[in-house]
Amino acid sequence: MTEIVPWIAAILCAAYGALTAFAGAGQLKTKKIQTWAAWGMILFGLIVVTSAVLILLKLGCALWVLLVGLLGIHAVAINNGYKMFGKINPVHHVARLFVSLFLIMLTIVGMG
Repeated sequence: MTEIVPWIAAILCAAYGALTAFAGAGQLKTKKIQTWAAWGMILFGLIVVTSAVLILLKLGCALWVLLVGLLGIHAVAINNGYKMFGKINPVHHVARLFVSLFLIMLTIVGMG
């Protein structure tokens, strides 16, 4: 069972990172947020995708790369919500936090 956990972590990290990067690319076109913030979503999404590869390779830096990517996504998402709606939606960010904690937990278990 523990042999499958790194694969699950990697697949979910890759999916979450890719979806975030695609959302950032979409925001570049709509221009509802700052250009740097859209590029930030793309960059941090790709960092999370990179962590997926590192998880499969069982490299010790995978967790740190994942943390950097997730923290970056959270920071830029807070900025984007404020820019687009003039306020921060706590429920949205708590949901993101739970997704992030789940990915971190899977990574720790999968790397262990």
